[in-house]
Amino acid sequence: MNRRSFIQTALTITGALAFLPLIAKSEERRRGGGAAAAAGLVLIDPKDSQAKALNYAHEHKDITDKTLQSERSGVKWTDQKCQGCNFYVKEKEGKASGKTAAPCQLLANKAVAATGWCSSWAKKA
Repeated sequence: MNRRSFIQTALTITGALAFLPLIAKSEERRRGGGAAAAAGLVLIDPKDSQAKALNYAHEHKDITDKTLQSERSGVKWTDQKCQGCNFYVKEKEGKASGKTAAPCQLLANKAVAATGWCSSWAKKA
């Protein structure tokens, strides 16, 4: 192989590799389903290990442990929902599984329901 054909082959391979991520993303979008997938919102499963560690539930009312139902940062238990939490990314809010949801900074940006709650709830600044 001479220098010219080596350079041509190297440039061809480099060019092809540059387009692989674009092709993969377009395939992922093509296979994805619905607006939630396009927005990247997938509601975290409460059985997920991260969610369990934080006592997360999609619905605030599903928290039955009385020791968790306490006032935090001057906010009554009844008013503590994900949508009022400091870790809830309201700017990226959308629909996931038919519920209003947004990414949570504590759950690796997995989506949580606006009406949900976890034991790390913190008042918005």
